[in-house]
Amino acid sequence: MSMHEKDMLIANYRGLFQQHGDAPEATQMSADGQRFRFLKLMEIADLRNRRVLDLGCGIGDFYPFLIEKFGTLDYTGMDLVPEMARFAAKKYPAARFRCCDISTRSLEDRFDYVLASVVFNNAMPDADTYMQELLTHAFRLCTVGLGFNFISRHVNFTDPEMAYHDPAEVLDFCIRNLTRKVVLHHHYERADVAVFAYR
Repeated sequence: MSMHEKDMLIANYRGLFQQHGDAPEATQMSADGQRFRFLKLMEIADLRNRRVLDLGCGIGDFYPFLIEKFGTLDYTGMDLVPEMARFAAKKYPAARFRCCDISTRSLEDRFDYVLASVVFNNAMPDADTYMQELLTHAFRLCTVGLGFNFISRHVNFTDPEMAYHDPAEVLDFCIRNLTRKVVLHHHYERADVAVFAYR
């Protein structure tokens, strides 16, 4: 992703946050859409007492879902938009939040699991390459597994502002470049795809 594309992505979510504030719409999701995506990603494993990175955390709303289901865990939320990371830190003081771009900054921290919800949904000139590069960085940060979602290219209609990916190509990339231990759930609801990649 170029600096221009990164700036455009940040500006998009900054604008949504300014418009919607403390609501799922600030991250381009409805309350129902947010819920079913979070619940699906939590199927990756028993995350109790695990170190979890929420990549592209937005305003941190995955955190209470994780706490409700698993109780104690070591949570870190990371986002590109500083205003959203700061808001999340105030909203959930028991959690840890950072503004960081893992594709340009080397991190010493490692996590048991990295989870990324709706970070691949925005249309951009080369959305597939952006996904592959970010997945490569994200997988390096996990010691057990990576879970992420995206919108399938096999849909009845498309929105020009959204990105759609071929599930077969994503699966092939993960197997060839990340790990052979990959589970893919296609169209479990709406046009979403969830992928769990394990070490």
